[in-house]
Amino acid sequence: MRLQKIRILNYLWCLLVFTTACKSTQPTVKKSQNNLTEVFGSNPLFKKDFSGIHIEKIDNGQVLYQQFANHRFIPASNVKILTLYAAIKTLDKKIPTFHYESQGDTLWLWGTGDPAFLYDKVQQDFSLSSFLAPRKEQVILFSESNFKDERFGSGWAWDDYPYAFQVEKTPLPIYGNRVIFQNTTGRRLSILPIYFEQNSILDPTLRYGKIIRAEMENQFSLANDLRNRKFKMSRPFKYEPNLISQLLTDTLKRKVELDISQRPLSQNSITIERNLSDELYQRMMQQSDNFLAEQLLLTVGGKITDTLNTKQAINKLERTLFKEIREDIRWVDGSGLSRYNLLTPNSIAWTLRKLSQEVPRSELLNLFPAGGQSGSLKNWFGGKSQPYVFAKTGSMSGVYCLSGYLKTKKGELLIISFMHNNFRGSSRKYKEAITPVLEWLHENL
Repeated sequence: MRLQKIRILNYLWCLLVFTTACKSTQPTVKKSQNNLTEVFGSNPLFKKDFSGIHIEKIDNGQVLYQQFANHRFIPASNVKILTLYAAIKTLDKKIPTFHYESQGDTLWLWGTGDPAFLYDKVQQDFSLSSFLAPRKEQVILFSESNFKDERFGSGWAWDDYPYAFQVEKTPLPIYGNRVIFQNTTGRRLSILPIYFEQNSILDPTLRYGKIIRAEMENQFSLANDLRNRKFKMSRPFKYEPNLISQLLTDTLKRKVELDISQRPLSQNSITIERNLSDELYQRMMQQSDNFLAEQLLLTVGGKITDTLNTKQAINKLERTLFKEIREDIRWVDGSGLSRYNLLTPNSIAWTLRKLSQEVPRSELLNLFPAGGQSGSLKNWFGGKSQPYVFAKTGSMSGVYCLSGYLKTKKGELLIISFMHNNFRGSSRKYKEAITPVLEWLHENL
């Protein structure tokens, strides 16, 4: 009997040792979550789909966490971070707004891609009409000879042509390259530019509040109910070289004709510049304005190559400003509308680091959406007393990215880049997953 008890005790002892040994091989997650590996490991969403992450300290470059940081992701509007850096480095505080040349009684005008002319989303500090008013030339010709681009960027969705987030690229933008329809009183419909009043009709067959046009035409059809209710909507117009001269004629009250000879831009031409304020950059970044991004990149291209062409601009920038990351990226447009764009979290972090070296910190953070306060982050990532996340979002179907800067409670600044691709459904789950990570970084670093 005693021998049997001894055997039982030995068996229980061996079982205890074996069980303990097995348990010791399993990972443990501390409730305190005292490091980033545990913070990310607590949410399997970061491993389920394709997620790239880069987090570093901006002052000393110490990398705090990486996951697939050298892999290429579709960045959506995170591409605007590259456009911002290119514009700041190339344009500085002055932006070319148009070129002109005068011979005898003829004045030639060329566009530079400057997006601000009569764009209602930004303040105007220069008027083309004030330039032309004292001019004595009898003939004013608009030449598009320096514009060598297509209306849409490579890889843009062709069927998005009716929407204001995808307007066409032009050499001399006017009114944001779109038509503004509005009724402020509920009684009178107004259309700007007024040139399009003759090209707009009321269509009783259209359903409530609809405004449409054929893809390759500038004839707009409006639903009948728009005559009797307050609203404001904008629709892109179809770019045609002759259209710009007609719009300039109506707006400037001086006859402007299209130069059918397409006089090339020469060394004798004079460039008129205007002051470039942060307002343009702020709207591009905070409101994710695709029109501004595309036109700014064209303007950058015109300054470094004398040609308004996005592909040429990017090729030149990749050989100069972005040569360190050239082999890691595929960059095709200024806005991020194209799915052909491919960036890595590391390449975005590199650009954010370069930006911090060019722009004073307070000014830099003001360019980006602030968590819980402005732009695309107005409803996300807000601090308890003040914003601590300053970052650009990038969203399209199956894509959500967040890249920018994070300020810790100790006042340190971090560079962050989260890139999520190839998921189904809403991006909200990724925003919710990122939230506790950002809060941990703010509170603990």
